[in-house]
Amino acid sequence: MKQEIVRTCPSCKKELTLDQLVNDPSIQPADMSIDTDDIENAYYYFRHKTEKCGTAFMVNVLAFAPCITETIPKERLTLTDPCERHCVNLKDLQECKQSCFFAPFRRFLIKMIELKGRAKSVEAASNT
Repeated sequence: MKQEIVRTCPSCKKELTLDQLVNDPSIQPADMSIDTDDIENAYYYFRHKTEKCGTAFMVNVLAFAPCITETIPKERLTLTDPCERHCVNLKDLQECKQSCFFAPFRRFLIKMIELKGRAKSVEAASNT
């Protein structure tokens, strides 16, 4: 995974690589939002949970395209009849099963949440 800086934490100013955003358990994925008219305005929201930082920030989902192992469809189904409307609701973290441009990014977000949740559980168990 690329080691170039993708985002700088707005609070603590830590420079973050794509690898850190995906794998570092202190960077917790929270939500996803999209703009139905512009792919460039689709974001993952993260919380930087460290002893010295607790801020939230966003990163464009397109930065994660190198991490997506499935084919990314060209068509956007957002708010059409087949759309399950998960991506337009920040609090909805259900997996989308449609063949839509945003669906692989949605599935990747859920994968990150699950993997980091497991990592935190293992870390907590090893600290007891």
